[in-house]
This record gives sequence, structure tokens and C-alpha cells, in this order.
Amino acid sequence: MLSFRATVYQQKRLASERREAKEGAAAAALAGELIRMRRHLAGMPVEFGRGEARDRIAWVGLMAAARESEWNTEFEDIFAPAEVATYTLRHEVLRTRILGVLEILNHWWALNAIHPGTMNKDSMDEMVKGSLEWLGAWQREESIPAPSAADVRVFEMWQKIQSDRLTKKRRGTSHSRAQG
Repeated sequence: MLSFRATVYQQKRLASERREAKEGAAAAALAGELIRMRRHLAGMPVEFGRGEARDRIAWVGLMAAARESEWNTEFEDIFAPAEVATYTLRHEVLRTRILGVLEILNHWWALNAIHPGTMNKDSMDEMVKGSLEWLGAWQREESIPAPSAADVRVFEMWQKIQSDRLTKKRRGTSHSRAQG
């Protein structure tokens, strides 16, 4: 019986060590992708984040062009590996926050179309830097710092945009059913 317990204990310990090793590797991969994002942001075309245009229509047009730009296509290529690595993290708060940052950064042009100038090279870099700080604190087994006031404001804007979009979608669906 003692031998059986020792074997079970050993298997659990090895499984735990493997899980921790995989999570450590995912965290390192995520950190690498976040650093890659910061480097890519350094080359962001100035006009995409300036928040200035002739008028609202011109600004929305510029954001549509930004979405289709080569710079944005290269930026989007960073997100898949970062997202996969983030989903591997078991710490729910850390995982949720970083996934939120990745979602916002992946749709920066949409947020900027509605709130001109909100997402510029500096603000986006600060969001990525904050994610690196959270990840580093978690790896050091320290408390994960709270999001900055600027991050909270951007998260709230994004949530409002998503909520408004869902409300419009529901209205459209119920309106279509009423006519059908």
C-alpha cells in the first residue's frame, strides 16, 4: 500500500512539474511576443494615431486604410501566438487582463475610429508594457499590479463599443423577426 501511495505521489508531482514547465514556457513565449509588439509599434505610421483629419468621414476613412495597411497586417501576425500562449496561463486574472489587452490592440483601428487619437503608438506601447509588468509580477510570484487609469479607461471604452454593437445587433434581429 505504501508503494502505491508513493507511486501516486510521484506521478502527481511529475505532472505538476510538467504543467509548471509548460506554463513557464508559455509565459516566456508570451513575453517574447509582447516585446515583438512593442518593437513593431515603434514603426507605427504617425497619421494612424494622431487623431487628426479634415473631418469625421476622413478620419474613419483613414482608420479603414489603417486596418488594411501592411503595417497592421504585420501587427496582426503577432496576435495568434500571443493569444495561444495567454490561454495557457492558469492565473485567471492575468489571463483575462492580457486577453483583453490583446483584443483591444488587435482592433485598435476600430477604437480609434470612434475615439480619435485614443490608440496611438504611445498609448498602445503603454498597454503592452503594462501586460509585461503583470506577467513579470506573476512570474516572480508577486501581486499582479492593477491596470493603469489609462488602461481602465480604454477597457471601459471598448466594453461600451462591444455593448452598443450587441444592442444594435439584437435590435436588428428582433426588427427582422417582427417584419418576417
